[in-house]
Amino acid sequence: MFGVFIGVFLPKLSSIFQKRFDATKQADHQIQILSETTMQLQKSYDQKKEIALTDTQNYIDESLEKIRETQENRLQSLEREIQQELKSLHGSYKQQHIDFEETYKDIVDEAVTQILTKLGMKNGR
Repeated sequence: MFGVFIGVFLPKLSSIFQKRFDATKQADHQIQILSETTMQLQKSYDQKKEIALTDTQNYIDESLEKIRETQENRLQSLEREIQQELKSLHGSYKQQHIDFEETYKDIVDEAVTQILTKLGMKNGR
């Protein structure tokens, strides 16, 4: 019995254990390869994510700067328009004052003379 066990069963058991050992070793090797691949993919993903975040932040910063410049330009343009309008209104006011004086000076002088005459002051004194 012992001879049959050593001659037949033991080699078969040894062969089974060897196949299991080889399969386990191969599975461990595959796990190691997959683990390394996963780590490389994670590292690549993290790098690409960081680049995307940086690019996005740069784009946002550039957009904000363009918006600030546009606002500043519009504000300066509006200030120039307001200054021009104020100058125009001031000039118009002066011209209206001059026109009023020219138009109504004689009438006002005549009214003052008549009022003074009625008050008993002749020749405007």
